[in-house]
Amino acid sequence: MKRRKKWFDYSILLGLSLIFLLFFSYSTSPLYPYAYGWDSDFFRLVGEGMTKGKIPYRDFFDMKGPWLFFIEYLGQLLCNGKTGAFIIQCFHFYIALILCIKIMLSFNGRKYKVSNLLSLIPLLVIYAVTMEGGNVTEDLSLPYLMIPLYVYINYLKNENSFHKPIYGLVYGICFGILALIRITNSVLICSIVFTVFIELIREKERRCLYQNILSFLSGVLISFILPIVYYGSQNEISNMLYCTFVFGFLYGTESLKFGTGFLYVLNLVMSIVILIILQEKNRKLWCLICVNTIGMFIVLAMGNSSLHDYLLVIPGMMLGVWKLISYKGNFGKKRLLALTLLIIVCFSYPGYKLLGTVKSLVVEKNNKECYLNVKEIVSYIPKDEENSVLGYDTPIRWYTIADIMPCNKYLAWQEHYMELSEVIQIEIYDLFENNSPKWVVTEADKVFADKYIEDIIKKRYYIAVKNEDFILYGLVDSKEKN
Repeated sequence: MKRRKKWFDYSILLGLSLIFLLFFSYSTSPLYPYAYGWDSDFFRLVGEGMTKGKIPYRDFFDMKGPWLFFIEYLGQLLCNGKTGAFIIQCFHFYIALILCIKIMLSFNGRKYKVSNLLSLIPLLVIYAVTMEGGNVTEDLSLPYLMIPLYVYINYLKNENSFHKPIYGLVYGICFGILALIRITNSVLICSIVFTVFIELIREKERRCLYQNILSFLSGVLISFILPIVYYGSQNEISNMLYCTFVFGFLYGTESLKFGTGFLYVLNLVMSIVILIILQEKNRKLWCLICVNTIGMFIVLAMGNSSLHDYLLVIPGMMLGVWKLISYKGNFGKKRLLALTLLIIVCFSYPGYKLLGTVKSLVVEKNNKECYLNVKEIVSYIPKDEENSVLGYDTPIRWYTIADIMPCNKYLAWQEHYMELSEVIQIEIYDLFENNSPKWVVTEADKVFADKYIEDIIKKRYYIAVKNEDFILYGLVDSKEKN
């Protein structure tokens, strides 16, 4: 009977993950055949390119890590296009939801209650308003955050338990995977490791500390094996490490400011306030939540903070939610009032944005106009010249709609990359000077920030066709030959 009930619960979570992503993940959902994403389309394009023999970093430049592209590659092997990305995304979200319920059960003393499912509501609200179409590093990172959190919470619930080295191994593997997806996504794991480190030092458990350090490093090493073997066989290890860590650092530290989702940090602070209201005395839980909150504040303020970055507040927020729902004491009028005000303050803005998100999905995301404009541009490009097309500062959706692979690894966001790296600027200049693409696509309202590239396009290219969204430039020399 218990096993049957367990599978019934898992079925509910599977249905929830599918329905939720079908509606909100417009960049991958079959419900929105004419909706496309930004980063999402790039990741899918790289995965599709890998099925055709292309190599990330050699053929697609980006600062995201190789594990992200392995995941996307797997999705495209299963099914080409949006559907493949959707399958992989659903799997990751489903695993994350299962782990959330398991953690809730740990807080509830392994007692199943309706409130366990209700605890997912705050997660779903923040997820819906920050995912920006889905298939981004943050939502694909959730399971690798929830696995260490599940392990640590189970350890935490047993006050006299020994922190087994196997736990450190789990932390290390998940940290390594996230470091090779996007290292800033690993703040929660770093917070767990820091908390364990401090606690073991405080308790003078030196042997246990050394064992966990060794097992953690072993886990990191295990996560690096596949990328090292893959890129070693392609002589691309240095290129992979440069893009993932060196350029990633340049990209992530170019500014210090909160982005458009700065109000979602309230949901992080919420967990601290809940601990105060509930008069929580567990110092390990206090340390974890405080360190994670500080770390997330720093990470969210770094670089080009985008809305989807704030999806990472979910695990820290859920710690407070789980603690609140599992509380067995008497709230009293003052506590109940304080908690009510806290919920209103923290979820009024996300609730308001959720209404806007739903309206946008219903009204805007099946607009066919952009799709038709891309197809019009593609019709002017001869089939035998589709291997010489470059989008200059053009949204990646152009490639995915056109079903064309870019001719150069710097396939988009060129002007931003050139600002960050003089080497990239030289390489892009060299591309246009000595190996000019036969066709260049820009947005219709494109204003060139780089005047050198603008002069080259004006001198060497002609406008083949223009519509409301894009301009197609053809190489003059190629036109004369034809």
